[in-house]
Amino acid sequence: MRGFRIAKKQYLEDLSGEGSRLYGGRWNKKGMAMLYFSDSLSTSLLEVLVHLDFKYLSNDFGYMEVEIPETLVNKSLKIKDLNSDWRDNPPKSSTINLGNNFLKENKKLALKVPCAILPIANNILVNPKHKDIGKLKIIKISDLDIDSRLLDSTKL
Repeated sequence: MRGFRIAKKQYLEDLSGEGSRLYGGRWNKKGMAMLYFSDSLSTSLLEVLVHLDFKYLSNDFGYMEVEIPETLVNKSLKIKDLNSDWRDNPPKSSTINLGNNFLKENKKLALKVPCAILPIANNILVNPKHKDIGKLKIIKISDLDIDSRLLDSTKL
């Protein structure tokens, strides 16, 4: 399974989950490390843009493409498996608890979940403390080249 992650270049290769440990997220509480990937670079870009003002997305950002062995991916959570509040902002305890349980059980390296921004797409949650984290293979690391028209906030 391919996964994509966009981050500032200085943090791009950091697979510790430290950012999510410090701040928490939709699928993890503060204090629990988790890596967030998306099933496409486009979905990953949406995830960044929903949290970041366009003007801050600069040449300081890059992306990472990884391969996660299918045998290390837990069953995919489907929308029908989630509470009706799963897309709420701020994130509710229903999704946070699901992610925390995935981390605590520590059975699989990754869990595929629907993307709250665009539910037809998916995000991939990775447990950085799992014994098989070394089997996550980095395929590519590259600069993020975005058409400047997307970043022109005067059009918004």
